[in-house]
Amino acid sequence: MKSNLVAGLDFGTDALRVAVYDARSGELRMATSRRYRRWADGQYCDSRSQLFRQHPRDHIECLESCFDDVAKRFGLGAIKGLAVASTGSTVAPVDAAGSPLALQEQFDGEPDAMFWMWKDHTSSVEAAEVNSALTAGPIDYTYYQGEYSSEWWWAKILRAVTTNPRIRRHAVSWVEHSDWVCNMLVGVDDADRLRRNACAAGHKVLYNERLGGMVSADGLRSIDPYLARLIDTYRVPPVAAGKSAGHLSEEWARRLQLGTDTVVGIGALDAHAGAVGAGIGAGTLVKVIGTSSVDLFVTSYSEIEGKDLRGACGIAENSILPGWLGGEAGQAAFGDLFGWYARLLSWPMDCVLLPDLAALVGQDRARDVLDHAKESLLSKLEASTAQRSSRDVFALDWVNGRRYPDGDDKSRAAIVNLAVGDDAVDIYGALMEAAVLGSKAIYESLVSRGLHFERAILIGGVSHKSPTICQAISDSLDLDVMVFQDSNICAKGAAMYAAVAAGVFTDIPSAQDRWCASFAANYRPDAQAVSTYDRRFRTYQSLGRRIGNIQDQL
Repeated sequence: MKSNLVAGLDFGTDALRVAVYDARSGELRMATSRRYRRWADGQYCDSRSQLFRQHPRDHIECLESCFDDVAKRFGLGAIKGLAVASTGSTVAPVDAAGSPLALQEQFDGEPDAMFWMWKDHTSSVEAAEVNSALTAGPIDYTYYQGEYSSEWWWAKILRAVTTNPRIRRHAVSWVEHSDWVCNMLVGVDDADRLRRNACAAGHKVLYNERLGGMVSADGLRSIDPYLARLIDTYRVPPVAAGKSAGHLSEEWARRLQLGTDTVVGIGALDAHAGAVGAGIGAGTLVKVIGTSSVDLFVTSYSEIEGKDLRGACGIAENSILPGWLGGEAGQAAFGDLFGWYARLLSWPMDCVLLPDLAALVGQDRARDVLDHAKESLLSKLEASTAQRSSRDVFALDWVNGRRYPDGDDKSRAAIVNLAVGDDAVDIYGALMEAAVLGSKAIYESLVSRGLHFERAILIGGVSHKSPTICQAISDSLDLDVMVFQDSNICAKGAAMYAAVAAGVFTDIPSAQDRWCASFAANYRPDAQAVSTYDRRFRTYQSLGRRIGNIQDQL
């Protein structure tokens, strides 16, 4: 193949981003993205019940559209290799050919047959059942992951087959989104032969070689025989990112306007790929700050031996860098917290101001004015917050539940100590502080268990938009912080997987040496601010203990 280009495919929560790089130098050659049309319209979702589903057609349509752009820029067959990074645990039921049930006519429009998004929390009861079953036997299968979450694989599957008999009858297996795309592209048409990436397998399925591989079939059978039967379809051992899954099938070479000699690399979850793209290594904490946050690091069995990390993070083999244990923690809401507040403040614009303004300047002009106002709302709130030296309002950040430390999907956010003189800026400042202190809670839980970090790298949309939050994270963690200014960072990590799979580099660290910038701190902690955050953190902890799971008190 003449080309030396590789592509990273980042299937995020809202959109697909495809970034094309020079395989040897790591130079970005182009990036393109498409938003998921059905998801953007709010189809198949109910935020009140925390139900969030995505149709696989959204992903297929965006994939083909993005590669139209690639072909227009570079011509046909221009890509040497590609790999996928996706949100997770984002899972779908599949038929005997490994294809999502939602693509069948009989399941048209059926949310349970689609991808269950990572943020779907409808499986809280089932997660508790899974947790009990996996901890009851002679081996505690949650030892390296902690309490099982409603966001993860087994809980969502149990929920689906318990509440929807049609899914139980027709779903031969289930697949993570990052695996579905990979298998689809290379033409795997047998659910028993699906290739699974080590990242999703370790963190979400709880696959762990030290514990014997797959979780106990007997334990799963005690909940529901369907779950035990599912293990029979998980036949191919998980593979680390950067390995080759094969080449593009004839069908997908045609649809993506590439060649059948294009290598498809095994991928990973999107945040983990982003950590690779940012240059993660020993002693580095990578924080992905977007709608939620993900805290990532690498360690080894020798470093964590004898340390109980279950409440602090999840650990999986080969999940970030092959040969290492990948650690994952994070907040269920970060940008989502500010997004919620923006929607709250936008209600009077849409429902009160818009009709009156439209009568004066017309519907289109009125909508343009209000859209502009909404886009600048959070930045104006943040600027105003920075001008206030102190605040009495205090908040918790758990609008999507608490992921880490000590996960609890039923935990809820709170705003306390309100007085009649407090305004929108005070509340925004409290929410911003809550997000930062939630991040500190995770960091302190890791450090208290003996892990050590010399620096932090921030990636993701919030880190690009808010210098105030970046400085606050540096102050609250008392760490030097580098902000990786690359909006394609997860796609970049996936492209590095592709470069390794295509044989350009022998391993991922070699690719990082060529592709990743050396560390240079953008933010350094201020001693006075560090002391203030330590004091405010004690209040945050106290408030969390007092409120706890407030649903149990109502």
